[in-house]
Amino acid sequence: MKRVLLVNTSGDVAARRLQDRTDLRLSVITSPNYRGFYRPETDVTYVENVEDLTQVRLAALEIRRRNAFEHVVSPSEYSLQAAGYVRSYFGIPGIGYEAANAFSNKYVMKQKLAAAGLPVARFRLLGSFEDAADAARELGWPVVVKPALGGGSEDIFAVRDAAHLAELASSERTASLRNSPYPMIAEEFVDIGTEYHCDGAVVDGEVRFASVSKYFTPLLQAVGDLVGSYTVPLDDPLAKEIRELHDAAVAALGLTGGVTHLEVFETAGGLLIGEVSCRPGGGGIADLVAHHHGVDPWHVLIETSLGESPAVDVRTVDGCSAVYFLPRPQGTIVELSTAEELRALPGVTHVEVRAKVGEVETGAVHSATQTGFVLLNAPTEAEVAAHVAALTRAYRIRTERA
Repeated sequence: MKRVLLVNTSGDVAARRLQDRTDLRLSVITSPNYRGFYRPETDVTYVENVEDLTQVRLAALEIRRRNAFEHVVSPSEYSLQAAGYVRSYFGIPGIGYEAANAFSNKYVMKQKLAAAGLPVARFRLLGSFEDAADAARELGWPVVVKPALGGGSEDIFAVRDAAHLAELASSERTASLRNSPYPMIAEEFVDIGTEYHCDGAVVDGEVRFASVSKYFTPLLQAVGDLVGSYTVPLDDPLAKEIRELHDAAVAALGLTGGVTHLEVFETAGGLLIGEVSCRPGGGGIADLVAHHHGVDPWHVLIETSLGESPAVDVRTVDGCSAVYFLPRPQGTIVELSTAEELRALPGVTHVEVRAKVGEVETGAVHSATQTGFVLLNAPTEAEVAAHVAALTRAYRIRTERA
Protein backbone atom coordinates (compact mmCIF):
# COMPACT_ATOMS: atom_id res chain seq x y z
CA MET A 1 0.00 0.00 0.00
CA LYS A 2 1.40 3.39 -1.03
CA ARG A 3 1.63 6.11 1.59
CA VAL A 4 0.53 9.43 0.09
CA LEU A 5 0.26 13.06 1.18
CA LEU A 6 -2.13 15.30 -0.72
CA VAL A 7 -1.37 19.03 -0.37
CA ASN A 8 -4.39 20.75 -1.81
CA THR A 9 -6.73 23.70 -2.06
CA SER A 10 -9.31 23.64 -4.88
CA GLY A 11 -8.34 20.36 -6.59
CA ASP A 12 -11.63 18.56 -5.95
CA VAL A 13 -11.13 15.98 -8.72
CA ALA A 14 -7.81 14.77 -7.31
CA ALA A 15 -9.25 14.76 -3.78
CA ARG A 16 -12.14 12.55 -4.87
CA ARG A 17 -10.04 10.16 -6.94
CA LEU A 18 -7.39 9.66 -4.27
CA GLN A 19 -10.05 8.95 -1.66
CA ASP A 20 -11.62 6.40 -4.02
CA ARG A 21 -8.41 4.37 -4.28
CA THR A 22 -8.16 1.45 -1.87
CA ASP A 23 -4.45 0.85 -2.52
CA LEU A 24 -3.35 4.08 -0.80
CA ARG A 25 -2.91 5.26 2.74
CA LEU A 26 -3.86 8.90 2.28
CA SER A 27 -3.26 11.95 4.45
CA VAL A 28 -4.25 15.48 3.46
CA ILE A 29 -3.10 19.02 4.22
CA THR A 30 -5.61 21.68 3.22
CA SER A 31 -7.38 24.76 4.56
CA PRO A 32 -10.81 24.76 6.25
CA ASN A 33 -12.48 26.32 3.19
CA TYR A 34 -12.20 22.94 1.46
CA ARG A 35 -13.50 20.76 4.29
CA GLY A 36 -16.37 19.61 2.08
CA PHE A 37 -14.02 17.76 -0.30
CA TYR A 38 -13.17 15.10 2.29
CA ARG A 39 -14.98 12.17 3.87
CA PRO A 40 -15.22 11.76 7.65
CA GLU A 41 -12.79 8.83 7.61
CA THR A 42 -10.09 10.67 5.62
CA ASP A 43 -7.01 11.77 7.58
CA VAL A 44 -7.10 15.57 7.09
CA THR A 45 -4.94 18.21 8.77
CA TYR A 46 -6.12 21.81 8.37
CA VAL A 47 -3.78 24.78 8.18
CA GLU A 48 -4.76 28.41 8.01
CA ASN A 49 -2.93 28.94 4.71
CA VAL A 50 -1.56 26.21 2.44
CA GLU A 51 0.73 28.81 0.85
CA ASP A 52 2.54 29.25 4.16
CA LEU A 53 5.49 26.87 3.86
CA THR A 54 6.19 26.79 7.59
CA GLN A 55 2.61 25.82 8.45
CA VAL A 56 2.67 23.05 5.86
CA ARG A 57 6.09 21.76 6.96
CA LEU A 58 4.99 21.50 10.59
CA ALA A 59 1.77 19.76 9.56
CA ALA A 60 3.74 17.32 7.38
CA LEU A 61 6.10 16.52 10.28
CA GLU A 62 3.12 15.68 12.47
CA ILE A 63 1.50 13.54 9.77
CA ARG A 64 4.69 11.52 9.26
CA ARG A 65 4.41 10.25 12.84
CA ARG A 66 1.33 8.27 11.75
CA ASN A 67 1.78 8.02 7.98
CA ALA A 68 5.36 8.03 6.67
CA PHE A 69 4.28 9.24 3.21
CA GLU A 70 6.46 8.35 0.23
CA HIS A 71 4.63 10.40 -2.41
CA VAL A 72 3.17 13.92 -2.51
CA VAL A 73 0.33 15.02 -4.80
CA SER A 74 -0.37 18.69 -5.52
CA PRO A 75 -3.29 19.40 -7.89
CA SER A 76 -3.89 23.13 -7.44
CA GLU A 77 -2.00 26.30 -8.31
CA TYR A 78 -1.89 27.50 -4.71
CA SER A 79 -0.44 24.25 -3.33
CA LEU A 80 2.38 23.74 -5.85
CA GLN A 81 5.06 25.53 -3.83
CA ALA A 82 4.22 23.88 -0.53
CA ALA A 83 4.17 20.42 -2.08
CA GLY A 84 7.50 21.04 -3.82
CA TYR A 85 8.96 22.25 -0.52
CA VAL A 86 7.74 19.12 1.31
CA ARG A 87 9.24 16.86 -1.36
CA SER A 88 12.60 18.64 -1.17
CA TYR A 89 12.53 18.80 2.64
CA PHE A 90 11.93 15.07 3.05
CA GLY A 91 13.88 13.92 -0.02
CA ILE A 92 10.78 12.57 -1.77
CA PRO A 93 10.88 12.00 -5.57
CA GLY A 94 8.82 14.24 -7.80
CA ILE A 95 8.63 17.96 -8.45
CA GLY A 96 10.99 19.53 -5.91
CA TYR A 97 10.88 23.09 -4.65
CA GLU A 98 13.10 24.59 -7.35
CA ALA A 99 10.90 23.29 -10.18
CA ALA A 100 7.67 24.03 -8.27
CA ASN A 101 8.85 27.60 -7.69
CA ALA A 102 9.74 27.99 -11.37
CA PHE A 103 6.26 26.82 -12.39
CA SER A 104 4.39 29.05 -9.93
CA ASN A 105 6.56 32.14 -9.31
CA LYS A 106 6.10 34.22 -12.43
CA TYR A 107 9.28 36.23 -11.89
CA VAL A 108 11.49 33.14 -11.59
CA MET A 109 9.55 31.52 -14.42
CA LYS A 110 10.18 34.40 -16.81
CA GLN A 111 13.83 34.59 -15.78
CA LYS A 112 14.34 30.95 -16.71
CA LEU A 113 12.31 31.15 -19.92
CA ALA A 114 14.16 34.28 -21.06
CA ALA A 115 17.53 32.71 -20.21
CA ALA A 116 16.59 29.75 -22.42
CA GLY A 117 15.92 32.14 -25.31
CA LEU A 118 12.14 31.72 -25.22
CA PRO A 119 9.88 34.68 -26.09
CA VAL A 120 8.34 36.46 -23.07
CA ALA A 121 7.20 40.03 -22.47
CA ARG A 122 9.89 42.20 -20.85
CA PHE A 123 9.47 42.29 -17.07
CA ARG A 124 10.83 43.77 -13.85
CA LEU A 125 10.59 42.81 -10.18
CA LEU A 126 8.92 45.49 -8.00
CA GLY A 127 9.53 46.35 -4.37
CA SER A 128 6.18 48.13 -4.13
CA PHE A 129 3.23 49.04 -6.32
CA GLU A 130 4.59 52.57 -6.77
CA ASP A 131 7.85 51.15 -8.18
CA ALA A 132 5.94 50.50 -11.40
CA ALA A 133 6.86 54.07 -12.36
CA ASP A 134 10.56 53.15 -12.40
CA ALA A 135 9.80 49.99 -14.36
CA ALA A 136 7.82 51.99 -16.90
CA ARG A 137 10.86 54.16 -17.61
CA GLU A 138 12.51 51.01 -18.97
CA LEU A 139 9.50 49.13 -20.32
CA GLY A 140 7.39 52.09 -21.45
CA TRP A 141 3.79 52.94 -20.55
CA PRO A 142 1.40 51.24 -20.15
CA VAL A 143 2.65 48.47 -17.87
CA VAL A 144 0.89 45.46 -16.39
CA VAL A 145 1.34 45.03 -12.63
CA LYS A 146 0.50 41.72 -10.96
CA PRO A 147 1.55 39.40 -8.13
CA ALA A 148 4.38 36.98 -8.86
CA LEU A 149 2.25 34.16 -7.48
CA GLY A 150 -1.44 33.49 -7.92
CA GLY A 151 -3.99 32.32 -10.44
CA GLY A 152 -7.37 33.04 -11.99
CA SER A 153 -6.31 36.41 -13.50
CA GLU A 154 -6.69 37.99 -10.05
CA ASP A 155 -5.10 41.31 -9.04
CA ILE A 156 -3.78 42.14 -12.51
CA PHE A 157 -3.84 45.80 -13.49
CA ALA A 158 -2.96 47.56 -16.73
CA VAL A 159 -1.56 50.94 -15.67
CA ARG A 160 -1.83 53.62 -18.37
CA ASP A 161 0.55 56.29 -17.09
CA ALA A 162 1.98 57.93 -13.99
CA ALA A 163 -1.31 59.64 -13.14
CA HIS A 164 -3.20 56.35 -13.38
CA LEU A 165 -0.55 54.73 -11.16
CA ALA A 166 -1.00 57.43 -8.51
CA GLU A 167 -4.77 56.91 -8.63
CA LEU A 168 -4.49 53.11 -8.26
CA ALA A 169 -1.87 53.38 -5.51
CA SER A 170 -4.54 54.53 -3.05
CA SER A 171 -7.52 52.71 -4.57
CA GLU A 172 -9.46 49.98 -2.79
CA ARG A 173 -9.30 48.04 -6.07
CA THR A 174 -5.56 47.44 -5.65
CA ALA A 175 -5.57 46.91 -1.87
CA SER A 176 -5.38 43.13 -2.18
CA LEU A 177 -2.38 43.34 -4.51
CA ARG A 178 -0.58 46.02 -2.49
CA ASN A 179 -1.05 44.06 0.75
CA SER A 180 -0.19 40.71 -0.82
CA PRO A 181 2.52 38.61 0.88
CA TYR A 182 4.08 37.95 -2.53
CA PRO A 183 6.49 39.91 -4.74
CA MET A 184 5.02 42.01 -7.54
CA ILE A 185 6.20 42.22 -11.09
CA ALA A 186 5.66 44.71 -13.91
CA GLU A 187 5.52 43.62 -17.53
CA GLU A 188 5.39 45.55 -20.73
CA PHE A 189 1.83 45.86 -22.00
CA VAL A 190 1.32 43.54 -24.97
CA ASP A 191 -1.45 43.98 -27.51
CA ILE A 192 -2.79 40.42 -27.69
CA GLY A 193 -4.46 39.36 -30.90
CA THR A 194 -5.30 35.79 -29.89
CA GLU A 195 -4.59 33.74 -26.77
CA TYR A 196 -3.96 29.99 -26.78
CA HIS A 197 -3.40 27.35 -24.15
CA CYS A 198 -1.34 24.20 -24.51
CA ASP A 199 -1.93 21.27 -22.16
CA GLY A 200 0.68 18.54 -21.97
CA ALA A 201 1.64 15.26 -20.34
CA VAL A 202 5.26 14.59 -19.32
CA VAL A 203 6.25 11.05 -18.37
CA ASP A 204 9.74 9.80 -17.51
CA GLY A 205 11.32 13.06 -18.70
CA GLU A 206 9.57 13.05 -22.09
CA VAL A 207 6.67 15.12 -23.39
CA ARG A 208 4.27 12.39 -24.49
CA PHE A 209 1.39 14.62 -25.51
CA ALA A 210 0.50 18.30 -25.97
CA SER A 211 -2.79 19.76 -27.18
CA VAL A 212 -3.34 23.35 -28.34
CA SER A 213 -6.62 25.22 -27.87
CA LYS A 214 -7.68 28.75 -28.74
CA TYR A 215 -9.54 31.01 -26.30
CA PHE A 216 -12.73 32.63 -27.62
CA THR A 217 -11.31 35.94 -26.34
CA PRO A 218 -8.02 36.68 -24.52
CA LEU A 219 -8.68 35.96 -20.85
CA LEU A 220 -8.11 39.44 -19.43
CA GLN A 221 -10.52 40.87 -21.99
CA ALA A 222 -13.16 38.22 -21.26
CA VAL A 223 -13.39 38.35 -17.45
CA GLY A 224 -17.04 38.46 -16.44
CA ASP A 225 -18.19 37.72 -19.98
CA LEU A 226 -17.64 34.93 -22.52
CA VAL A 227 -14.79 32.68 -21.36
CA GLY A 228 -13.87 29.41 -23.02
CA SER A 229 -11.72 27.81 -25.69
CA TYR A 230 -11.78 25.27 -28.51
CA THR A 231 -9.27 22.75 -29.81
CA VAL A 232 -6.94 23.47 -32.71
CA PRO A 233 -6.18 20.54 -35.06
CA LEU A 234 -2.94 18.73 -34.22
CA ASP A 235 -1.61 19.31 -37.75
CA ASP A 236 -2.19 23.08 -37.71
CA PRO A 237 1.17 24.86 -38.36
CA LEU A 238 0.63 27.39 -35.55
CA ALA A 239 -0.29 24.59 -33.15
CA LYS A 240 2.97 22.88 -34.05
CA GLU A 241 4.89 26.08 -33.25
CA ILE A 242 3.10 26.42 -29.89
CA ARG A 243 3.85 22.78 -29.02
CA GLU A 244 7.53 23.44 -29.73
CA LEU A 245 7.42 26.39 -27.30
CA HIS A 246 5.72 24.13 -24.77
CA ASP A 247 8.41 21.46 -25.02
CA ALA A 248 11.17 24.04 -24.68
CA ALA A 249 9.47 25.59 -21.64
CA VAL A 250 9.16 22.17 -19.96
CA ALA A 251 12.90 21.63 -20.45
CA ALA A 252 13.80 25.15 -19.28
CA LEU A 253 11.81 24.84 -16.04
CA GLY A 254 12.93 21.29 -15.27
CA LEU A 255 9.77 19.19 -15.33
CA THR A 256 10.42 15.44 -15.67
CA GLY A 257 6.97 14.11 -14.82
CA GLY A 258 3.49 15.58 -14.55
CA VAL A 259 1.13 17.77 -16.54
CA THR A 260 1.35 21.31 -17.89
CA HIS A 261 -0.93 24.21 -18.70
CA LEU A 262 0.78 26.85 -20.87
CA GLU A 263 -0.66 30.22 -21.95
CA VAL A 264 0.60 31.68 -25.25
CA PHE A 265 -0.19 35.07 -26.82
CA GLU A 266 -0.22 35.75 -30.56
CA THR A 267 0.96 39.32 -31.13
CA ALA A 268 2.01 41.43 -34.09
CA GLY A 269 5.61 40.55 -33.24
CA GLY A 270 4.99 36.81 -32.99
CA LEU A 271 4.19 34.35 -30.22
CA LEU A 272 4.91 35.14 -26.57
CA ILE A 273 4.72 32.78 -23.61
CA GLY A 274 2.46 34.24 -20.93
CA GLU A 275 2.99 31.69 -18.17
CA VAL A 276 3.04 27.95 -17.58
CA SER A 277 2.03 25.80 -14.63
CA CYS A 278 2.50 22.14 -13.72
CA ARG A 279 -1.13 21.35 -12.89
CA PRO A 280 -4.24 20.68 -15.01
CA GLY A 281 -5.99 23.61 -16.63
CA GLY A 282 -8.96 24.86 -14.61
CA GLY A 283 -12.59 25.55 -15.32
CA GLY A 284 -13.23 22.47 -17.44
CA ILE A 285 -10.07 22.67 -19.58
CA ALA A 286 -8.85 19.31 -18.27
CA ASP A 287 -12.25 17.85 -19.21
CA LEU A 288 -11.94 19.37 -22.70
CA VAL A 289 -8.55 17.69 -23.20
CA ALA A 290 -9.81 14.34 -21.89
CA HIS A 291 -12.96 14.49 -24.02
CA HIS A 292 -11.24 15.50 -27.25
CA HIS A 293 -7.97 13.56 -27.06
CA GLY A 294 -8.66 10.73 -24.61
CA VAL A 295 -5.80 11.92 -22.37
CA ASP A 296 -6.98 12.75 -18.84
CA PRO A 297 -4.67 15.33 -17.20
CA TRP A 298 -5.91 14.40 -13.73
CA HIS A 299 -5.00 10.75 -14.28
CA VAL A 300 -1.54 11.68 -15.56
CA LEU A 301 -0.95 14.05 -12.63
CA ILE A 302 -1.91 11.47 -10.00
CA GLU A 303 -0.05 8.57 -11.59
CA THR A 304 3.20 10.49 -12.10
CA SER A 305 2.97 11.89 -8.56
CA LEU A 306 2.72 8.33 -7.27
CA GLY A 307 5.87 7.32 -9.13
CA GLU A 308 3.97 5.46 -11.84
CA SER A 309 4.35 5.73 -15.63
CA PRO A 310 0.86 6.16 -17.10
CA ALA A 311 0.20 5.17 -20.67
CA VAL A 312 -0.64 8.22 -22.78
CA ASP A 313 -2.93 6.86 -25.46
CA VAL A 314 -4.11 9.69 -27.72
CA ARG A 315 -7.52 9.05 -29.33
CA THR A 316 -8.62 12.35 -30.88
CA VAL A 317 -12.28 12.70 -31.85
CA ASP A 318 -13.36 14.29 -35.13
CA GLY A 319 -14.02 18.00 -35.53
CA CYS A 320 -13.51 20.71 -32.91
CA SER A 321 -14.39 20.52 -29.25
CA ALA A 322 -14.95 23.51 -27.00
CA VAL A 323 -15.34 24.30 -23.32
CA TYR A 324 -17.65 27.16 -22.30
CA PHE A 325 -17.30 28.56 -18.77
CA LEU A 326 -20.78 29.47 -17.50
CA PRO A 327 -20.58 33.12 -16.31
CA ARG A 328 -21.12 33.91 -12.62
CA PRO A 329 -21.84 37.55 -11.70
CA GLN A 330 -21.59 38.77 -8.11
CA GLY A 331 -24.61 38.51 -5.81
CA THR A 332 -27.16 35.91 -4.77
CA ILE A 333 -28.33 33.58 -7.53
CA VAL A 334 -32.10 33.82 -7.91
CA GLU A 335 -32.41 32.11 -11.30
CA LEU A 336 -30.09 29.64 -13.07
CA SER A 337 -30.27 27.36 -16.11
CA THR A 338 -30.41 23.65 -15.27
CA ALA A 339 -27.98 21.09 -16.62
CA GLU A 340 -30.88 19.36 -18.40
CA GLU A 341 -31.80 22.54 -20.27
CA LEU A 342 -28.22 23.08 -21.43
CA ARG A 343 -27.74 19.43 -22.51
CA ALA A 344 -30.59 19.87 -24.99
CA LEU A 345 -28.69 22.54 -26.96
CA PRO A 346 -26.96 21.74 -30.28
CA GLY A 347 -23.49 20.20 -30.10
CA VAL A 348 -23.48 19.83 -26.30
CA THR A 349 -21.70 16.68 -25.10
CA HIS A 350 -21.33 17.31 -21.36
CA VAL A 351 -22.63 19.78 -18.75
CA GLU A 352 -21.61 20.49 -15.17
CA VAL A 353 -23.62 23.08 -13.25
CA ARG A 354 -21.96 23.37 -9.85
CA ALA A 355 -23.80 26.37 -8.41
CA LYS A 356 -27.33 26.49 -7.00
CA VAL A 357 -30.07 29.05 -6.60
CA GLY A 358 -29.50 30.82 -3.30
CA GLU A 359 -25.70 30.70 -3.39
CA VAL A 360 -23.90 34.00 -2.83
CA GLU A 361 -20.74 35.31 -4.50
CA THR A 362 -19.18 38.43 -2.99
CA GLY A 363 -15.60 38.13 -4.23
CA ALA A 364 -14.08 39.76 -7.28
CA VAL A 365 -15.07 38.25 -10.61
CA HIS A 366 -12.08 36.75 -12.44
CA SER A 367 -11.43 34.15 -15.16
CA ALA A 368 -12.12 31.24 -12.79
CA THR A 369 -15.47 32.61 -11.53
CA GLN A 370 -18.18 30.40 -12.99
CA THR A 371 -21.23 28.31 -12.17
CA GLY A 372 -19.88 25.36 -14.15
CA PHE A 373 -18.97 24.51 -17.71
CA VAL A 374 -20.30 23.00 -20.93
CA LEU A 375 -18.43 20.88 -23.48
CA LEU A 376 -19.44 21.12 -27.14
CA ASN A 377 -18.39 19.40 -30.35
CA ALA A 378 -18.93 20.30 -34.01
CA PRO A 379 -17.32 19.43 -37.36
CA THR A 380 -15.85 22.90 -37.94
CA GLU A 381 -14.65 25.98 -36.09
CA ALA A 382 -17.54 27.98 -37.57
CA GLU A 383 -20.10 25.51 -36.26
CA VAL A 384 -18.50 25.59 -32.81
CA ALA A 385 -18.93 29.38 -32.88
CA ALA A 386 -22.60 28.94 -33.81
CA HIS A 387 -23.13 26.48 -30.94
CA VAL A 388 -21.41 28.85 -28.51
CA ALA A 389 -23.66 31.70 -29.67
CA ALA A 390 -26.74 29.52 -29.13
CA LEU A 391 -25.52 28.59 -25.66
CA THR A 392 -24.89 32.23 -24.80
CA ARG A 393 -28.45 33.11 -25.78
CA ALA A 394 -29.94 30.19 -23.87
CA TYR A 395 -27.96 30.39 -20.62
CA ARG A 396 -29.90 32.10 -17.84
CA ILE A 397 -28.47 33.48 -14.64
CA ARG A 398 -29.99 36.25 -12.58
CA THR A 399 -28.45 37.54 -9.40
CA GLU A 400 -29.44 40.09 -6.81
CA ARG A 401 -27.05 42.16 -4.72
CA ALA A 402 -27.72 42.81 -1.07
